Order: sequence, then structure tokens, then C-alpha cells
Amino acid sequence: MTHISPPPPVLVLGGGPVGLAAALELASFGIRTVVLEQRTETSWHPKTRNLNTRTMEIAQGWGRAVYQRLRGIDTPPGWKSPIRFFDTLTGTQLGQIEARGFLGPGPEVSPALPVMSSQDLIEQILWDAAAATGLVDLRFGHRVTRVLTGWRPEDTDASVEVTDPESGATYALSGSALVAADGVESLVRTQLGIALDGQQAVHHFVNCYFRADLESHLGDRNGVLLYVGGPQARGTFQPLDARGRWLCQIPVPEDEWASGEHTPESCVRWIRAGSGIEDLDVEVLNVGRWRMNATVAERLVQGRVVLCGDAAHQFPPTGGLGVNTGLQGMHNVMWKLALCVRGVADWSLLDTYDAERRPPAKTVTEQSLANFFHVVQVAVAIMYGVEQQLSPEESIRAAHRYGNHLGVEFGTVYASAAVVPDGTVPPPVDDPYADYVPSATPGCRAPHVWLGRGGEQLSTLDLFGPRFTLLTTVAGRAWQHGAALAAERYGVPVASFAIGAAGLEDDNGAFTTAYGIEATGAVLVRPDGYVAWRAPAASDDADGVLDRVLGQILGRAGVVAAVGVS
Repeated sequence: MTHISPPPPVLVLGGGPVGLAAALELASFGIRTVVLEQRTETSWHPKTRNLNTRTMEIAQGWGRAVYQRLRGIDTPPGWKSPIRFFDTLTGTQLGQIEARGFLGPGPEVSPALPVMSSQDLIEQILWDAAAATGLVDLRFGHRVTRVLTGWRPEDTDASVEVTDPESGATYALSGSALVAADGVESLVRTQLGIALDGQQAVHHFVNCYFRADLESHLGDRNGVLLYVGGPQARGTFQPLDARGRWLCQIPVPEDEWASGEHTPESCVRWIRAGSGIEDLDVEVLNVGRWRMNATVAERLVQGRVVLCGDAAHQFPPTGGLGVNTGLQGMHNVMWKLALCVRGVADWSLLDTYDAERRPPAKTVTEQSLANFFHVVQVAVAIMYGVEQQLSPEESIRAAHRYGNHLGVEFGTVYASAAVVPDGTVPPPVDDPYADYVPSATPGCRAPHVWLGRGGEQLSTLDLFGPRFTLLTTVAGRAWQHGAALAAERYGVPVASFAIGAAGLEDDNGAFTTAYGIEATGAVLVRPDGYVAWRAPAASDDADGVLDRVLGQILGRAGVVAAVGVS
């Protein structure tokens, strides 16, 4: 097989969770990256807390050490549900919402487990993992001031202007593509003139990161989010580790927020009032401000530039899906970007990122905003006794989607040129946002099925990686020849597994049932773990079918690959 020189590195703007994860994902394909971050170090503020189960499935692809380190910072049992509403933490509980999404769906749906922690710890783990690949140039303290090339149709590279932290001079840096993970105020999105759809500055908040022994006062009132609405304090307490680290979110009027008058001392007064503990010993670690937005960029791709994370969409935190949607969108596009920069796929493949990820981003945005207004309504109806259209009990029921998001987490169905439909649709569910039923309909997340015997079982998800994966049974191995021919023709790796072979035993036939095929059928899974194509049974033209399928996905139908795969 022909060996070629590696492509220029991909430039990643932003060293937060999404930017670091993008570098990790590209490294799994052998793609070098340069991560440019204006901060001099990883975050020391908690910010986001939740890595849901689907995100942790993605993290498994970064290696066992990364997954285990992330699991190691999880909060103890009992702190992922429920969401509780109080007048004060030590006063009267006024209602609660069970949060199944934060608990995870269980081992019948996924072998992964979710994590509830804090961004400062998460970022350090991802930074260490990126550095360990040997393929990631981490340039913290380097500030990008301008995008030079990459967004125009005729551009053959992507380049930026960067300020050197030592000399203060600027230098130009060129790469094969640009990943904009540069946050809410994205320089890239702004320079490219990409507008945001949705509502901005919906509400204003002060965040206080602090230490206090609240746990000893709560008794059995632990939970994932503790809302308070007494006369002296209204907002949210968020436990970070169940060992004294906390984050609170204090809603404030816009003029008060703009004045920046909130001090550590005023936050201590709020914490004591909200907890109902007048003499609580509080150590304030940081006070910050932020505005709640509910927006999605009008496009996620422009030329060789892709928007990810908060640069692409901004959600109210009332849903716990912000960083998760960012990481899952990143996972959707990085395999496509890797194949494009290696010359294996046509650059039109990037357009499927926009087609596949903007719809779920809009769904999450709208529901997170609805969750916020429901929570406000709960606060007003329950905590203040003000008459509303809904009773307190009805307000709680209206907010039931908050923390219950398994449908949008696992059940999103992609429709684009990177999916070959087979005329089927996933099974219906009562609530597509909250409820999930596994399906192998093309465009769906490939279902998890336990394989093997005894204590060393593995999941079908363990078979996926930075390549396409063909799944058959032993009786359907004829498909593997066509997969090998197509892989050679287009220069893209395809791994083939025959379920039922040694170590992949499926004694109960769960695989064919879950994947909706006969014993002679086959399923092609994309590098992001989504079903690209499915044949329910054998075909007289297996070689031709798989050639056409891969050609369509790569945007190279009928084109012989000019490059090989190292």
C-alpha cells in the first residue's frame, strides 16, 4: 500500500473540553493538531459538571486511562438525582424532579457510566491525554487575532494570525483545516459573519465557587441540583464532589449584573441565606458573571472551518447538555475532517456535520430554554405562592424533561449524504426527548449488545474505532470480501467482525435482533458509532453494494482513491 507524507496539522482554536477532545479525536486518526488557547493554563473554575453516558462512550475511544480517570472524579452515589426545590437548604423541601438522564440508562443500553464532576478536573485530564499522544502541539497563552484563510471555496489551507506570549509579536500559522472551539464570543464565528439564531442575554447570573461543609447539614437531602427560593436568596446550589466544593448560580437583574457589584462578601451573605445557616463557614474561591443565551449558529461549516462547542451553540444550563452536545457534535465531525484532510473523502462530507448536528442542537436549545422557564414557574408557584396558570404540582410535571434527556442523548437520528437509508424508521416512543429505544435503522446510534461469555464480555461498541466497521454474523461473512475491496478502492480502513466467532459469541441471538437483520445480513457503522448502512439479508452483489455505499458516504462515488492509508 502506498505511503504518503502526513497532511499539515489541523488548527484547533480553544483549549477547553471541546477543543482538547477534538485534538484527541484527530490523534486517533493519526492527524496532528496545534491547539491555540489564550489562557495560560487549563480552567480552574468548575463551570460545566456533567459528562453524560453518550459522552462517556466517546471518551472510551480515547483510551482506558482517560475513561478511568474521568470515572475517578465522579461524585459519590446519590448525588446525580433528584433535582430538589427548597425555601432554604435546611428548611422545607417543596418539590423534586427525578433526573434519570444524569443517572444513565443502565448496562442494557450502554456499557459506559456518566460522570458528575467539574470542568477544572475534566480539562486537566484531557490536557494530559492530548499531550501524551505526541501528535498535539498545545500552545496555551497564544492568542489568535485573525483568521487569514480557510473559509473561502478556493482556499487550500486554513491559517491564522497569532500573538506570541513572550515577545508580543504576531506570527502566521497554517494548517489543513480550522476547528473553531473558541467559545461563546468566538472570534472565528464573528469574523466569518456567521449569525446566531435564537435568544441572547435571556438572563444574567453571578457564579460563586466556594468551599463549605453543607453536606453535614443536608442529611439525606442530597441531589444533583438544589434550588432555593426563600425571601432572602433565590438560585441554585450545585455540589461538585460531595466533599465541600460547591458552585452556586445567583440570578440578578441586568443592571446589577452590569455593575459588577457582587463581591465575595455579598456571595457569602447569599450562601448563608440560601442555606439557612447563619454562621456557615464559607471560603469563596472565585466570583464570576455570565449571561444565559439560547442560540445556534446559522451554519456550522464554512470551507475548511468547522464550528464546535459554544462557538456553534449556546444553551441554558437547565438541561445539563451544553458540553455534552458540544462533545457529541465534535465527535460527529472529526472523523469526517480527518478523512478530508487525508484526501480520502471529498470536502463536501463536512456539510453532513451541519445537516446532522444543527437539528439536535436546536432541539436541545429550545428544551433547555423551556426548562429554565418551567423552573422559574416552579419557583413562583411553589416558593412564593403566587397564583399561576399551573398549580405547583402541574409546574413540577411541566418541568419533567429537566434531567430526563435519554431520547435526545441516544435517539437522535441523522439524515444526510453520510447515511444510506433503508426505508425503515426507528420504533416510536412516547417522548422523543426523554425516551429511548435502541435501533439500528441507518442514521441511529449503533446499539450496544453484550458479546462473549463469562466475566470477560465486551460490547459491540468496543468494536468501533477510528475506521468504518462492518458487522455480520458468521453466516454473513460473504459481505467481508466486498468491504475489503471497497476499503482498498477508496483508501479508507474498514474493520470486519463476524458476531458468533471466538470471543464474540452471541448465544441468544441478541445481535441480529437488536440490529434488525437476518443471519446473512450486514451493518456498516461509521467511525462515530452511527449506522451508515444496513442490509437485512444476503445480496448477489455484495461487492458492488459496499463499493457504492462507501463511495456515497465519502463523496467519491465511482472514484478510485489516489492515496493509501498508512
